[in-house]
Amino acid sequence: MKRLLLIFYFSLFTFHFFAQDRYWAVGTAVPGGIQELTPFPNKQYKYTGRLIEGGTLSFRNKEAATASLVRYLKPTYEDAYAVTNATPFTLVSARDSSACLWTVPLTEDIYRITIDLNAKTLTGELFRPWNELFIVGGATECGWVTYTFLPFTRDESEVCTWDWTGELRERQEFGEPRRFKFEGQNAWEPKVLHPFTQDEDILGSTQLLTGGSGDNKWSVTKEGYYHIRVDVFRETVWAEYLGQEATDDGQQATAIHETTNRQLVNGKWLNGKCFDLSGRQITNGKLPKGLYIKDGKKILVK
Repeated sequence: MKRLLLIFYFSLFTFHFFAQDRYWAVGTAVPGGIQELTPFPNKQYKYTGRLIEGGTLSFRNKEAATASLVRYLKPTYEDAYAVTNATPFTLVSARDSSACLWTVPLTEDIYRITIDLNAKTLTGELFRPWNELFIVGGATECGWVTYTFLPFTRDESEVCTWDWTGELRERQEFGEPRRFKFEGQNAWEPKVLHPFTQDEDILGSTQLLTGGSGDNKWSVTKEGYYHIRVDVFRETVWAEYLGQEATDDGQQATAIHETTNRQLVNGKWLNGKCFDLSGRQITNGKLPKGLYIKDGKKILVK
């Protein structure tokens, strides 16, 4: 009977902890002493940013240390590091919080720590910025052809942030004609970004899944031109619909942005400049054949 009661109370305790939807990193290693983790749809919570060497670091399910039913993540192994492969953890009460510390090996701005509530593991890394990012899929002009993926442009002020501007539409000549995804190289492996659900609308997406066993893709719900911005470190995405395709006669096309001759490219307003559909500025005098964005409108050069 005692054993059954213990199992019952342990089950209630575990359910209560994992039913919570907010978690915090706390300690002197955390700037400001406490930061809330970002929740993701797959029951993961992530810390991204700076940690300070020599400071204390722990994780708990309540903002206040004195809150009722506050629980800490205790690493299974002694001297556990914040940079680690999937390290199992158990849940302990506040009175055992001194045994729940994770070692911060050095001061850096690029820590990414993932708490997986399904696997009950903590994984930590010093994130290395990607060298390139591409969009590929049946909704793009390159289709699914390897080594022809369409490149994003890195934001000069944000090394982990990338921008792409181009057309997305149904293309029956390709498989999965309305779908697309992002690759970290001009090929299929090893780095890839997916939505969390199949056929997710890019205009409603805010978070990305890095890797994963599934092969979910975004799907075009509104054909036309898009500006897509991806942060590969924080695993976020933002998209803006820019308008319909250019007219066949090459005359003034549907306006994308028309505010005192300004153009929104890579998240910044610029004046009187011309860009290709990957967001690259065209500096030479003669434009080759193709579609461009100038003075807030699309122009077609035949």
